[in-house]
Amino acid sequence: MMLSILFLILQILEIAAFVIILKKIKPAKAPKVLAIFAFAAVFLFTVKLTFTPPATQLKTTGRFAVESLEYWVTENGRDPFAQNESLREVQVQAWFPKTEKSEKPEAVLPVVIFSHGSFGTIDNNLSLYKELASNGYVVLALAHPYHAATAKLSSGKTVSVSPQFIKEGTALSPAENPDAAFETYASWMNIRMGDMNCVMDDFVKKAESGDFEFCKYGDKNRFVVAGHSLGGAAAYGIARTRSDVAACIALESPFLYDIKGVKNQTFIFDDSPYQCPLLNIYTDSTYSHLTERKEYQNNVKFLNCENCTNIYYHGAGHLTICDLGLYSPLLARLLGGKSKGSAKKYLEQLNKDCLNFLQNL
Repeated sequence: MMLSILFLILQILEIAAFVIILKKIKPAKAPKVLAIFAFAAVFLFTVKLTFTPPATQLKTTGRFAVESLEYWVTENGRDPFAQNESLREVQVQAWFPKTEKSEKPEAVLPVVIFSHGSFGTIDNNLSLYKELASNGYVVLALAHPYHAATAKLSSGKTVSVSPQFIKEGTALSPAENPDAAFETYASWMNIRMGDMNCVMDDFVKKAESGDFEFCKYGDKNRFVVAGHSLGGAAAYGIARTRSDVAACIALESPFLYDIKGVKNQTFIFDDSPYQCPLLNIYTDSTYSHLTERKEYQNNVKFLNCENCTNIYYHGAGHLTICDLGLYSPLLARLLGGKSKGSAKKYLEQLNKDCLNFLQNL
């Protein structure tokens, strides 16, 4: 989405420059200038298609058509990234089955809360949201302000990634400076888990008050927390701390909330069993490096546990298991590791695995 906007701006600027220059040049030079701008237009269009080719939409497998609704949830505390004293608010996109208003759901299923990764977007795994909603689930996708590439506030203003968040991420060095990394991880978990807790508590209130019709499809007493990368790390934290979590799905995520301190330059983990089932999905970007990275110590431990399902997608990259792989395969490979197969193939498998996991709870 951001790339499409960028290319559109460049094209508008190109047209504006062309009009201005054409008015000032001599008529004899007009064909040459026209040829230069035509070449530039073709070049921009080619680059756009290279980085953001027309996306292949995945077909849903459920019997329901899908609807969505956007809303915002306001937290009690001040937003730590905002320039003013405004309260933090979270953009939420709800995806749910489309039925007649008088129709009652056959079964009230757990509500899925999804948190995107660092620099992700609210539609990070849109194909998964639609697939689950077509099978009767309510999915609430969050945009974490200032952790997301873009997030929209209720005022209509769009905010992007905070320079502070970028600085924190680039300064991370768990091997050389685990104390600083621990502090950063704790800060990130506090922000993200605060967002998720607020959205979950708000859903309970909406379900009890009957404010939103779609709430009838979700069980306000059972949630499935899910996320990609840093979002999955926050989902683990929610699963560790709330009793109303029925399951957790983490797409290539470290157990950052479980890091409770540092001793002798080594992270101290809470490695006690989780009280709900976990689905952990990995790609080539992480799976073969789990034992090398200090923050993944619990991931190694939970490769063998009674209520953990671990799936490894051979040949996939970190960003090919989110929808960026559909909208821009080249960028997904450049930023998230090489992929030996199409994103469509991996995402279809991801949707199938997640749905199967939920249906067997």
